[in-house]
Amino acid sequence: MVRTVSIWRWQLVFTGSIVAIVVMITAFKPQTFANPLVVAGVGLVIVTTLMTLALPWHRLPRTAATVVPLLDALAVGFTTNAPDLRLGFLWVFPVVWLASYFTMPWVLGGIAFISATLVLFADQSGTPADILLRLLTLVITLGFLGVTVRIGAQRSRAARRLLQRRSEQVNRAAERAEANQRRVTQIVDALSVALVVVTTGGRVLQMNDAYRTLYGRDRFGAALPSAAVEYDARRGTALPPSRTSLARAAGGERLQAERVWLFDGTGQWRALEVSTQPMATAGEGEDITLVVIDDVTALLEVDEERRTFNAVVSHELRNPLTAILGHVDLLRERDDLPGRVPAQLEIIAHAGERMQDLVSSILQQTSRSAQEPFAPVDLREVVEAAAASYAPVIAGNRQELGIGGAARLVISGDPFRLRQVLDNLLSNAAKYTPAGGRIEIGLGTATTGQAEVTIVDDGFGMTPEDLSRVFEPYFRTESAVRAGISGTGLGMGIVREIVAAHEGSIDVSSEIAVGTRVTLRFPPRSPEEVQT
Repeated sequence: MVRTVSIWRWQLVFTGSIVAIVVMITAFKPQTFANPLVVAGVGLVIVTTLMTLALPWHRLPRTAATVVPLLDALAVGFTTNAPDLRLGFLWVFPVVWLASYFTMPWVLGGIAFISATLVLFADQSGTPADILLRLLTLVITLGFLGVTVRIGAQRSRAARRLLQRRSEQVNRAAERAEANQRRVTQIVDALSVALVVVTTGGRVLQMNDAYRTLYGRDRFGAALPSAAVEYDARRGTALPPSRTSLARAAGGERLQAERVWLFDGTGQWRALEVSTQPMATAGEGEDITLVVIDDVTALLEVDEERRTFNAVVSHELRNPLTAILGHVDLLRERDDLPGRVPAQLEIIAHAGERMQDLVSSILQQTSRSAQEPFAPVDLREVVEAAAASYAPVIAGNRQELGIGGAARLVISGDPFRLRQVLDNLLSNAAKYTPAGGRIEIGLGTATTGQAEVTIVDDGFGMTPEDLSRVFEPYFRTESAVRAGISGTGLGMGIVREIVAAHEGSIDVSSEIAVGTRVTLRFPPRSPEEVQT
């Protein structure tokens, strides 16, 4: 098809030139058409053009196209019979055509054919010397033109072939690079160590599957609704956004096996060791850092199991040792022991005491500290940390979140468990509030003196029947199931248990198409102080 279009283009350009000349002859010298050869030449151009447009050139041999420029050359030869017109310059078209697409023998053959038409049909007025001069001038001129165009066409084709080969080489190199990139990505994704590359501007350039799984990210890097939260210690305080591992790496901090605790989207604690490694500068002058995150939870659990096992074994050994040493002491106090028995009892006593010292040493090394009591917790800080964590989800739902009330509200409690309460309630409010809705969190002191936190939304609301079952395990409203809203139905039960462990209370009120209000109340003092 490309060859057919090229033939059409050349012939239509030539035909357009002939038509323009015919129009000018008609306007200024119409008597020229009295010459039958001129009319024959114009007619031959028209017939050749129609033939060019009709023939299926893609089915014919490549050399068949030479018929067209040769017919055009014959048509020009016919028109040169007019004595007052010099249309021989039109032979430039067929010569250039032959030189552009065919070999040099075809060019020379075309020039010879043109010379023959000049001798046969051109106006022969003038002396033989003039006729010979015109012929030689035409041959030499067209010869130089054909050679020049042919050389240029050859160079153009050579350059095009070179560019094509280089383009193919570049494409193959790009394919190899892409294949290598895929292999590297597959290798990196197969690693159990979480890897993420971050710029100084906080932009994540790349992450592997281990990081996505650990931190709850989709394959595009966006946070999932159940994204993980980093803490400064197990059951400690959630890290603010400016102190997370990625934020510190983006800020240029050098970390080396630094311990970070992660509460993942499945509700499991993960002990992480975070290290950073500067890398080459990225585009726009940004420095990039590789963050290596190793999940050492299994190692810690194994170590904890080992300590527990040692403690149990040591404890179980100490009891029979105490009995053995006690009875040995009783036997040593008797005076009726036969000859060597007192010496043997001394050996048993010394061995038992050494064994008891060893057991005591093991118990001392593997003993675990008692659980720490509740500490002062500012509920305002817990609320703001939970709100910051869910801000992207709420913004993505086109909802509004407001926090009001007391700037400081301190109780005694477990900051991690209280954060879990706020996370569950905020997650429910975001899921069951439509786009454009609003969620309000208020902090204050109830008339009873208790610390009070309220979470109010203008979402779908619940019926009285659903409200009575809201704390049942695995209970979900029919409207939530029909709407395809994700959830397990366990969150509110967990919330009530945590609040009860803090000697607090939870109250839920709701109305269809109006919204839901959750009120939490906590004693102003620790549970231990309340009991005393």
